[in-house]
Amino acid sequence: MPDVHDGPLDGPAGGPLHRRTFLAAAGAGALAVAGAGTAARAATGRPPVQVTTVVLNARVFTGTHAGASAQAAAIGSDGKILAVGSDAEIRRRIGRRTVVVDADGGTVMPGIQDGHMHPLGAAIQSLNPSLRNEAVTVPQLRARLQEMVDATAAQEPDGWLQVTDWNPAGLLPAGTVADKQLLDSLNTRRPIYLQGSDFHNSLLNSRALALAGVDRTTADPAGGQIVRDAAGEPTGLLKDDAQGLVSRVIPPPSPDRVEAAHARMAGALLAAGITSFLDAASGEDTVTTYADLIEKGLLPQRITPALLIDADLAKKPRAAAEYLRDIRRRFAGPDTLRLTTAKVFLDGVMEFPAQTAALLTPYLDAEGRPTDHRGDLHVSERDYRALVRALDADGWQTHAHAIGDRAVRTALNAYEAVARPGRRGRRHTVTHLELVHPDDYRRFARAGVVASMQLQWAMPSVFTRDSLRPYLGPERYARLYPARSLARAGAWLAGGSDWPVDPLLPFTQIATAIDRSNPEENQPPLNAAEALTRTQSLVMHTAGAAHQLHDSGSGTVRPGQRADLIVLDRDVTKVPVKEIRATAVRYTLISGRVVHDADSETGQARAEVGRRMGVLGAGRTPGDSCCRGH
Repeated sequence: MPDVHDGPLDGPAGGPLHRRTFLAAAGAGALAVAGAGTAARAATGRPPVQVTTVVLNARVFTGTHAGASAQAAAIGSDGKILAVGSDAEIRRRIGRRTVVVDADGGTVMPGIQDGHMHPLGAAIQSLNPSLRNEAVTVPQLRARLQEMVDATAAQEPDGWLQVTDWNPAGLLPAGTVADKQLLDSLNTRRPIYLQGSDFHNSLLNSRALALAGVDRTTADPAGGQIVRDAAGEPTGLLKDDAQGLVSRVIPPPSPDRVEAAHARMAGALLAAGITSFLDAASGEDTVTTYADLIEKGLLPQRITPALLIDADLAKKPRAAAEYLRDIRRRFAGPDTLRLTTAKVFLDGVMEFPAQTAALLTPYLDAEGRPTDHRGDLHVSERDYRALVRALDADGWQTHAHAIGDRAVRTALNAYEAVARPGRRGRRHTVTHLELVHPDDYRRFARAGVVASMQLQWAMPSVFTRDSLRPYLGPERYARLYPARSLARAGAWLAGGSDWPVDPLLPFTQIATAIDRSNPEENQPPLNAAEALTRTQSLVMHTAGAAHQLHDSGSGTVRPGQRADLIVLDRDVTKVPVKEIRATAVRYTLISGRVVHDADSETGQARAEVGRRMGVLGAGRTPGDSCCRGH
């Protein structure tokens, strides 16, 4: 028998309306079925739930133990799943106006829920030229930048050249560190700003530093560093929150360009099958923008803006709580805009040359010798405990950026302090988790802490070898991205893309979590003992992230759940793992409504824009990390 939701259902009252016919007659967005029996309406006070859509000829990944061999699903006019079962069982529910979608043997599964991304940042970043995170020599980088200068010569002498996807760890030979002299040597008078692909490093020329007012007398801001030479002069490298010194003086793009970029971003999300997401570094302007995009109908997803608490405000828990309270009061908006979460950066990144992630044991030097450098803890353990205590009491979930094992432990210490046996927790989250001490694995489950991981980074590459392994040593290197260890210890895993720090390629995330391999390199997997099973990886990116996002109404395919679903072009439960990476989304449904049809004219255009926008972050590698803000 199928897994069935109780309630009135349509009978086989006539010929069904197939997907292509329905779209031609009613338009891609129309899935509501008109008409309900007068008697039924009078008896219940509302129209009965009708079967509006069925998906047949599928391999249904339910994300639960039930329905393991299901082929089809029925969706009701209330936007929820009514039944999951065999093709024959679901066909009996087809009514005269039911839309029939043929999955053609592909997987039907819960929509991708992204627990850590930066879509508005991706939109703005798409307006600037990209270095594509490539590894290059200094002469090659200089030549690429001069081409960009020459292509925009009309902006001389004062127009800013902003360049994205610069890889601060990718200058060759390995260990080369850039400075402002590289940019000053270009044939231009313009201010130049290279945004590091990890969003924790930026490089400026002398003119940009002067416009930002950064000189030898400028103090390092809290949570940031102005890199200086032996004489105390800024080298042009800014780390972490020091980047705000220049970003605040760069003129913003025009409103019409921003609006167009937002529309492209919204289409890219739908084409990628993203049905819910968390924006991991948000502010009041972010909330305003999302409310506007929701009102325009561009973003039907459920959106959680994680409101950023900077290093200074983190030291003032009462002020931080009032700041969040004020935003929640003033932006009580649509139900799909969920103000539940605060974001805090506990450290930076682990890769050379930044090495701002906080470690329990110091970094090694390039020859493997001990140093006294343990990275930077942006918020002290005492301050983070006080902050979490205040925000937890006020009903907020905290989302802590923690790359190094010392930052992870700092977060866990704070979360354990507010955990109470038998009390429903806030689902406090630690994100990235590049290095976790084994003593801390079991603490996640004990305190109800979510482990939000971006496992597309968990693969071998020149960057992990050159920028990490020498500086960590073999023992710590063998523990990078401990997904299986955390799962075995009972932690709740949630997936995220960190787009545009990485490309928007959900099925690359899913596949890499399983095989820990780089298809472009003939190398053994990165710490294969930490690989997840196929089911664990799929659940991590659906029900796992739904749990993180406090959404009990989605994340699985079962009766009564919201019909946030995707239909894929292949059976990802059976194909070889390496083929999962090429998976394409044929349909995206949100609350039972088809919001993306890859075969329609709109869908084809959206998919092409999605491919162009989605490759923001192309070539990124393990350890490139979280966007610090926009």
